[in-house]
Amino acid sequence: MDRQPKRLAAVQWLIDQHRDALEYELIRNGARLRWLGTPMLSWHDVWLIAANAPAGSRLATLLDERNAWTPADWWLRSIEYSLRWLVWAKTRDGQRNRGKPKPTPAPGETTPKRRDPELTGMSKRQLRAYLNRPRVALT
Repeated sequence: MDRQPKRLAAVQWLIDQHRDALEYELIRNGARLRWLGTPMLSWHDVWLIAANAPAGSRLATLLDERNAWTPADWWLRSIEYSLRWLVWAKTRDGQRNRGKPKPTPAPGETTPKRRDPELTGMSKRQLRAYLNRPRVALT
């Protein structure tokens, strides 16, 4: 394990920060944390189990919020949004392109913030006035 100090540090961090979730993953794989350092369970084994924790598991979610959903959850989100969009498209709002449905926010996704009106840009009149100003060559 001396060739992989980063992995050793990662396992120690996992034990300190997310011990319960790590122990649960080890139990699911037929191991115990108390076996760590014995021939039954090496540091490398623990790192591999943690690095390959399945999406939807508590450990994977703690390491990255986007792993809270399984691939099936992502597909269901896509199907649900597509169905809502199809229903919306047949309404008057859909014909006028108003009130378009938004997808269900996924774990770790933040909703876009409203833009500051002062930073959104120029009106057409302001843009024309800016472009019509005389230009001076830089020397």
